[in-house]
Amino acid sequence: MNTTATQEELARDIWDGEYCLSYSADGKRLLDAENFPGEVSVKEGCEVICDHVFAFQDYMAGLKIGEEIPLEERSSYLEKIHLPNSVTHIGANAFAECGELLSIKLPASLVDIGESAFVDCWQLERLSMPAKLRRIGPRAFQGCVNLYQVKLNKGLEEIGEDAFDDCESLETIIIPHGMLDHFMRLLPKDLHILLEEL
Repeated sequence: MNTTATQEELARDIWDGEYCLSYSADGKRLLDAENFPGEVSVKEGCEVICDHVFAFQDYMAGLKIGEEIPLEERSSYLEKIHLPNSVTHIGANAFAECGELLSIKLPASLVDIGESAFVDCWQLERLSMPAKLRRIGPRAFQGCVNLYQVKLNKGLEEIGEDAFDDCESLETIIIPHGMLDHFMRLLPKDLHILLEEL
């Protein structure tokens, strides 16, 4: 699935003024977001959150153009997101550096989480992967330093390289009962955390 917004789509977009979001003409793809508020609701019927939609952009730091942005100020505005159960794909870097995002309920329809989709979402603490999820992309949750618990689903087929790298607080990954061998193959060998069957 292509999660990159095209110029053609952007030229024919539909604007949601309430949340400052740009959708494809058919409403199935969330293409872009500009100056969005801290709390956002994505429209029902949207299937794809495109690449970089809510990711930190330099203007969010409020510094002059060209000034170096300190790491602690590289944080998107987003604090709360409501995703409808129509969303199947989250694109690359879609929520990158959303440092104020406290939690996220991943929709039941979700099948793919893209590369670096939630990289450096510092405040995330717990995640539960929905039943239909098939793939977690490389570095998807890298740098989520407060993430301490992840619950993986039975149908998961791929966990990309460094998906949970630099998750300093990660203590437990909960896996479905009887699937230890499957997840031992999927997870990196150097991930020294407790695998708990449920």
